[in-house]
Amino acid sequence: MTGRMDGLVAPAHEPWITKHQIAAHFHVTTRWIESQQRLGLPHMHMLGINRYHVTEVEAWLRDRYGTPREQEDP
Repeated sequence: MTGRMDGLVAPAHEPWITKHQIAAHFHVTTRWIESQQRLGLPHMHMLGINRYHVTEVEAWLRDRYGTPREQEDP
């Protein structure tokens, strides 16, 4: 397992999802996910592909980039 945060454990029932699924969840490209992996985005390498837990990725993104700002009404 690579890129996993110390002390962060995903719930036992949380499924591992694909790069395409995690990218869709966060409305980003798979290329952006790959670039974040090089910076430490938590993932598990299984059978030649990477898998992700949403809760771990959310926590890592929050720690690295902060919480998203609320969108202001125009």
